Amino acid sequence: MVAKTSLQSYARNMATESRVLDLPSMKALSHPLRSQLFNELAAHGPATATTLAEKVGESTGSTSYHLRQLEKHGFIEEAVGRGTGRERWWRRTPVAVHSGGTDGPQSPAGIAAARLLASGSNEFSEQVIREFIARDQETMSPGWRDASDLSVAILRLTPPEVRELMDGIHAHIDTFRQRHVLDDDSDPETERVFVRLAAVPIFDDERHDS
Repeated sequence: MVAKTSLQSYARNMATESRVLDLPSMKALSHPLRSQLFNELAAHGPATATTLAEKVGESTGSTSYHLRQLEKHGFIEEAVGRGTGRERWWRRTPVAVHSGGTDGPQSPAGIAAARLLASGSNEFSEQVIREFIARDQETMSPGWRDASDLSVAILRLTPPEVRELMDGIHAHIDTFRQRHVLDDDSDPETERVFVRLAAVPIFDDERHDS
């Protein structure tokens, strides 16, 4: 999936297949708790309803209901082979999802749902970065301290140049995605790594109004 608008990209980072969401699916995922559960599974891997309930501060019953709704819309699936059978383990479906940009629902309801998706994704990103900044750096190995990166760049580009830039970055990420199975934690040298990409215009309203 390549982002077409600032609202389109939601969860590209774990799959080469992509899915443009219809309005019912967008509404389902834009529910705040479901968005939080979806992001928890994306960030930390397979988990049970009980574990997720503790993380998000909800009851197991409520969490189980919203997990089933996510399953109904194809966002998550049972992690086969996990657990003892007494409680289901869930994982994020390995398909990238996005709101479609100009190809997605253009009704007021569709645009509102896309904004909620983008807002939820942004809140999740900020949470991950806040937790990293607050972490005691002494608990990290020198390798991870040196490799971690929080960078910002401001460029002047045309829309086609932005597409060229992001297409190139996404293609480069895809080459690294193939090196390790995301949910396979058997290699002690690897960790799940959060990579955030954003390319949005900083509009000068006075310039455009003149």
